[in-house]
Amino acid sequence: MQALRAAFFLLVFGNLLLFAFGQGYFGQAGGSGEAERLKNQIEPEKIRTVSRDAPPKPAEPPPEECRALTGLPPGQAQRLVEWLRGRDAQLRVNQRALEEPTSWWVFIPPQQSKRQAEKKADELKKISIADFYVVQESGPSQFAISLGLFKTEQGAREYLDVLGRKGVRSARIQVRESVTDKAVVEARGAPDKLSKALADLPADFASASAAAAECAPAK
Repeated sequence: MQALRAAFFLLVFGNLLLFAFGQGYFGQAGGSGEAERLKNQIEPEKIRTVSRDAPPKPAEPPPEECRALTGLPPGQAQRLVEWLRGRDAQLRVNQRALEEPTSWWVFIPPQQSKRQAEKKADELKKISIADFYVVQESGPSQFAISLGLFKTEQGAREYLDVLGRKGVRSARIQVRESVTDKAVVEARGAPDKLSKALADLPADFASASAAAAECAPAK
């Protein structure tokens, strides 16, 4: 009986030792203690507090549009500018001179030197193109090869097709414009504001509302 009792107490004592070791009472050996596990699980630097009352992210404003009204004399165009600004102060309204195409130039872009331009001219002669000249005047067009000046865009494009069939692939068309005695009024802003401001133009500006013009690139 005494031997059994001693064995029982030894078994209980051994279990207590194992429990104490598992709880880390004998140090941090093996990193298996409860304190070590809590340390590994909690990373305070990664905790972020989010308020439930944080304001929502504001919606992005709609993209701006531009409407151009053309064909008015400068004085009348200025009155239209003032009228539109009075309709909605948030619109950006400006006036510029109206430029209209006067001719269409068919040409080969400027070469890097006079020698290269002359070389290109010789190539044109070899394919029976003789109606051209090399631009000699200093400026952005120096050493370009002029192939023709046309009164209409259609005429310029038809000749460009003819050149293409002969093997000329580098020819281009450039529109030449001149300033007229008319003005363009441009209004930029949110689409709904533009539509509202232009909904009922006074009769003085009715002719401008029916004209078509493209807005200049925004600065």
